[in-house]
Amino acid sequence: MRDGFDWNDLRVFIALHRMKRMTDAGKVLGVDQTTIARRIKALERAIGTHLFVRRADGFELTKAGERILPFALEIEHSGEKLLEEISGQNKRLSGRVRVGAPDGLGTFFLPAILTRFQQDNPDVDVEVVASSREFRVAEQEVHLALCLSLPESGRLLARKLADYHLHFFASSEYIQQKGAPKALGELQDHRLVGYISDMLFSREVRFLEELGLRRMVRFASSSMAAQREAIRSGAGLGILPRFMALNDPGLVPVLTDRYLLKRTVWIVSHQSTEDLARVRSVSEYLQRAARSRRGALLLSEV
Repeated sequence: MRDGFDWNDLRVFIALHRMKRMTDAGKVLGVDQTTIARRIKALERAIGTHLFVRRADGFELTKAGERILPFALEIEHSGEKLLEEISGQNKRLSGRVRVGAPDGLGTFFLPAILTRFQQDNPDVDVEVVASSREFRVAEQEVHLALCLSLPESGRLLARKLADYHLHFFASSEYIQQKGAPKALGELQDHRLVGYISDMLFSREVRFLEELGLRRMVRFASSSMAAQREAIRSGAGLGILPRFMALNDPGLVPVLTDRYLLKRTVWIVSHQSTEDLARVRSVSEYLQRAARSRRGALLLSEV
C-alpha cells in the first residue's frame, strides 16, 4: 500500500460493488460516472492493486477487492453508528433503512406497514427493494431482507416473521366462462398462471411443480405481482398468497378445501447492523405488525 488513500473512496468502492455499474453507483452517491471511475482508480493506485474486473453484467470484485470489502463495510457501519449515537442524543431515530423482499411482499405487505412506521419516526428514510431474487445480506446490500428460507451461511441473524397461506385464485369472469374446478385433477382442463421455470428465485415457489402441473402454465412471469394482474385479467388460474388477494372482488378463491399451501417468511439481517437502533426498530415493528395481521395472512384451518 502507498502513503494512504482518501477514506471517502471507500464509499465509492462499496457503492460500485453493490450497484455493479458506475452509472448506478453514481446515482446512489449523487455524482457522475466519471467521478466514480476517477475515485476507483485513485483507490487502486493508493492500494497498489486492481479491485474490480469488468464483466458483461457489471463490475465484479477481484480477490484483493474481496479481502478489502469486510473492512470497508465495517468502516461504513462504524460511521453509521457514530452518526446514530450523535443524533440519538435527542432520542429520535434517524437515518436510512433499506428492506429487501420478494415483489409480492414488497408490493402488497411492506408499504402500508412501513408508512405507519415512518409516520411515527419521520426522520427515518425507508427504502423498499421489491425484487424476486436473493438479497446479498452478508454484503449488507440491504439492512433487512424478507426471505422464504433460512440463510445457509454467513454472519446472519434470522427471525420468523410470519406464516402465510397460498391457494388458487381466478377472476370472476374466468369462472363464469370456464367454470370453477371442483378437484385438483380438473386443473388439467384449465389454463394456469405461474412462474417462469428457469427463473425461480427460491425452491419455496415451486408450487405448480409440486402438483405436477408445470406444463399447464400458459402465462408465466418472474413477478408475483404480474401473475396477480394476469389472473385478475382472466389469463387463467394461479396460486397467490392470501395477503395479495384479500378483499379484492376481482379475485375468487378456488379449491381452498382441497389445496392450501403454507410458507414461512423470515426476516434476515447481518450481525453488524443489529446494533443500529433504527434497523432494530424496523425489524421489531415488522414483527409486531405481522402478528396483528395474522387473519390477512392465514385462512382458518379446520
